Amino acid sequence: MHVLITGGTGLIGQALRQRLVADGHHVSILSRSGGDFTWDIAKAYVQPEALAGVDAVVHLAGAGIADKRWSEARKKELIGSRVDSSELLIHALKTIPNEVKVVVSASAIGYYGADSGEVCCEETSPAGVDFLAECTKAWEASISGVEELGIRVVKLRIGLVLSASGGIFPVLCRPIRFLVGAVLGHGKQWQSWIHVDDLVGMFTLALEDESLKGVFNAVSPGAIRHREMTQKIARAMHKPLLLPPIPGFFLRIVLGEMACLVLGGNLVSAEKIQKEGKFTFTYTRLEDALKELLHG
Repeated sequence: MHVLITGGTGLIGQALRQRLVADGHHVSILSRSGGDFTWDIAKAYVQPEALAGVDAVVHLAGAGIADKRWSEARKKELIGSRVDSSELLIHALKTIPNEVKVVVSASAIGYYGADSGEVCCEETSPAGVDFLAECTKAWEASISGVEELGIRVVKLRIGLVLSASGGIFPVLCRPIRFLVGAVLGHGKQWQSWIHVDDLVGMFTLALEDESLKGVFNAVSPGAIRHREMTQKIARAMHKPLLLPPIPGFFLRIVLGEMACLVLGGNLVSAEKIQKEGKFTFTYTRLEDALKELLHG
């Protein structure tokens, strides 16, 4: 299979490329720079050769949700980077001759809002009402046009991705390593996480299994509260947690509206992908994931 990955230079894209190549697939990266082919979303340009011989597209393009403080301009950029890239991909699929049979698009559990409390969110659960939900709803809606082209579409609502190579996990570990780690807020917020290897496996399944379509939560069945996660990471690193919890009001002062990313949380179900996709997780317990991430 020839797979084209948009936004493939990031953490998930690089891990997925390694897995697909190891499995014998041919992989190309479509990126603004540093990929095999280029596109310019602002100029609505896609290098025509990018779709030549491609059987499947994995759509990961989108600005990092936590990279910068959320000003109104930044919010527009976050939504635009997702919607505009999806619309450009659809335009390319319509106008450039191709044989693409499936598009697997990233989404996020932010669809359910920054904090869904004690409700267990399934794929049929209603969307939240905050900015995260607005951004994710627009993201998912923007790629739905692919279905009108007769192409199978799978959307993966990704949770907290744990990888030793980057993303949130090294950020969580760094203060603990230097003995300044602490629980954020009250610590009761749910963390629905997934090991990067399981996430890559889920993307691979979505590409290869022609029966899969629609939305799937991409989280481990082992969701855990933030306080417990922080304690388990510290224990796995053989480090104490010396500081008291950091109050929510202080984090709101420092991070602004973006504080909801650490003060909120979601309890998200993995049941659908396990039943319909017959997907078997390698890491369902945080302790096992931490052992691999920290010690290999």
